[in-house]
Amino acid sequence: MSVSHPVPAPTPTPTPAPAEGRSVPTETPECEASTTHGISTPEAVELHTAWPGWIPLLAIMVMVVCCIGFAVGRIFA
Repeated sequence: MSVSHPVPAPTPTPTPAPAEGRSVPTETPECEASTTHGISTPEAVELHTAWPGWIPLLAIMVMVVCCIGFAVGRIFA
C-alpha cells in the first residue's frame, strides 16, 4: 500500500501552563520508576552462585527422559 499524497506532519500538543503557585514536575529519570524509587532490595551476592549450572540441566534432563520413556512405553503397551 502506498500513499500518493504527502502525509501532513502531526501537530504538537500545546503544553499547559502551570497554575499559579505551583511548579512544573520534573521528568522521572529513565532508570527509576516514580512509584518504586528507593523501595527495591538488591539481590544478595550469595544468590548469584547458589545453584551450579549443571543442577537445573540435570533436573530438566531427568524430566525429558521420563516423558520420552512414558511415551515409548505407551506406544508398546
